[in-house]
Amino acid sequence: MKILTQNLKNGKTDFLEVPSPTKKTNKIRVVNNCSLISTGTESIIVNFGKSGWLNKALQQPDRVKDVINKIKSSGISDTYKAIKNKLDLPMPMGYAAVGEISEENTKHGFSKGDRVFTNSFHQEEALIDHNMCVPIPDNVNDRSASFGAIGGIAMQSIKCIPNGSANIAIIGLGLLGQVTFRILNALGYNCIVHDIDDQKVQLAVDHGAIGVQEKDISEFILNNTLGIGADCTIIAASSTSHEIINKATEYTRRKGKIISSGLVGLNLIREKFFKKQIELVVSNSSGNKTHKNEGSSYENISYFFQLISSRKIKVEDLISDEKSINHASQIYAFPKKSLFFSRLIRYDKDNIKHFQTISKSKKIDKSDKTIAGLIGAGNYAQSTLIPIIKKCKNVHLEKLYAREGLSILLAKKRFSINSATTSDNDFYKEIDSVFITTPHESHHSLIIKSIDFSKSTWVEKPLVITIKELIDIREKMLSKSLVYAVGYNRSLAPWTSYIKKKINFQKTKIIMKINAGKLPLDHWLLNKEKCGGRILGELCHFIDLSLTLLNHTKLISVKCVRRDKHLQDTGKFVMFFDDGSSSEIDYRYDLPPNQPKERINVYVSEKKYYNNNWKKFSSNESFNFSFITKGKGQQEAVNSFIDNIKNKKFSSKNEINDMCFSTYTSIKLQEMNEGDHIEIQEEFEKEISVP
Repeated sequence: MKILTQNLKNGKTDFLEVPSPTKKTNKIRVVNNCSLISTGTESIIVNFGKSGWLNKALQQPDRVKDVINKIKSSGISDTYKAIKNKLDLPMPMGYAAVGEISEENTKHGFSKGDRVFTNSFHQEEALIDHNMCVPIPDNVNDRSASFGAIGGIAMQSIKCIPNGSANIAIIGLGLLGQVTFRILNALGYNCIVHDIDDQKVQLAVDHGAIGVQEKDISEFILNNTLGIGADCTIIAASSTSHEIINKATEYTRRKGKIISSGLVGLNLIREKFFKKQIELVVSNSSGNKTHKNEGSSYENISYFFQLISSRKIKVEDLISDEKSINHASQIYAFPKKSLFFSRLIRYDKDNIKHFQTISKSKKIDKSDKTIAGLIGAGNYAQSTLIPIIKKCKNVHLEKLYAREGLSILLAKKRFSINSATTSDNDFYKEIDSVFITTPHESHHSLIIKSIDFSKSTWVEKPLVITIKELIDIREKMLSKSLVYAVGYNRSLAPWTSYIKKKINFQKTKIIMKINAGKLPLDHWLLNKEKCGGRILGELCHFIDLSLTLLNHTKLISVKCVRRDKHLQDTGKFVMFFDDGSSSEIDYRYDLPPNQPKERINVYVSEKKYYNNNWKKFSSNESFNFSFITKGKGQQEAVNSFIDNIKNKKFSSKNEINDMCFSTYTSIKLQEMNEGDHIEIQEEFEKEISVP
């Protein structure tokens, strides 16, 4: 199937042929009839891609600050690689499509052939969350329905209007502003509109608005509201200027409200808002996309369709032209006309090329190599793991598998991999080992399947996310003689091996301070249902490192000293060992971003060993530590896994138990509250049935 992408490095857009997606739970397969391009919104993205490095930076000052902090904490080389990898990945475009459900789905109340609006990219076929499949009334055609996203955004801002409002000012009359006005007009509000383009103002006036064409819009609006001002002002403009918001305070009434639904500068002049007690609301796009309840995208778009169905509003005239999917080079070539608002892309659903596997017939001598496949082709896989696998001389990476075709197609081309597929049945053929790099909640099922196919399995941390899954996985691993590994690379780093020799069975104190950083509250790592939680997903590295450094003695108990469980999911924990050793892990989100991400201090006998972000090593010993190889052990971890396969050194029962114990400890720490103390070894043996 075809999907429209843009390369953020050079701005090139193109329709790519990619494998059809694999069905997911709670996802509905939709074949698209058409999709809508908002020339304003998508032009910003396209122009950003075409701009040079300097202009990209100037357009994203916050990102520049993040880059500077990353350079300070991770170094120039790692930062450059991260940026390059991100810009090298073509980005799918679009967010508004109309299509037909291609498979019966009685669970969510859909039938094959039902027309729905979705938040799909510009692509021929898509898998959509059932909460974002909005049924289209029979008397609403595809052209009108393609405005679902714009209508939903407009409705979300309209819901913010205070009760009792009558006079509404709308600033910015691009596609969003025009649709917002038409809805408000249908609902009986008195709308005063303004745009720097007089033709756009006139279009709104032709549909019943009061248009402001004077330079001094404040005076005009005050004159048309008996000197009171607008009850509410909606900013639907797209501009980096901060003047628009601040200017709005002049013509918004005392104790009125300003709603920002567009992309505008938000450097506020406090005095202007303070003086008139004006409230500012930044509308959150089209609403919540995770459910169908009040305030959701689903509800907003459904109501918008009702307005079209009842003939209260019309939007079709805002489609400026149509293009076929076959005219890829012209998709973002917009004529320089004032009233060019949008473009409709048409798809030929009868001629979609359905395929799941792309292979090349290049013959490679694989006789002395482990033949591997990799599941998942996200940022970590492409930026870190695949390059590491390609450096390993004893392995040949033959196949890629993911449910979405774009990522594996790009990875296949980028790393010259023979086969990419969205079919798990095709994937497991002709390979003997599997690397799993998918979201945490998928690890359990994918490990089970890999073992069922008798494949040695390497899985990115954590192993699983629940105790029940852990019990299941342990039993499954013990049932077959294979090589198993979890991506705890730090435990195999050169520095770790060196320090283990220095510890040499002695009582040791370890102090780790991890600068985890503050995450957005909607970040996937804070979603405990999907990934198990931040402690399990990240702190597990340092739990396993502690167990590796102190593997001469048993971990007896763990204590939670500090816990931020509800917001950033961080904390401070102490691990107590049988010989009196301890490991203190302080996992923080509130440290300055320019501080090192990881600092590890090891105290053994009278010696002190320091690890600063796995790049600078020092000690109170008299000699220099520059001879220790830098790095977090990613290459060593992959090499160890592959060497064990080649040498048929299958994972022993003790090794599997150790792997499970590390995961068990991580899960328990995730559950702990401040002040909790757990006899971890005793509980593990009891709950996991380890003798």
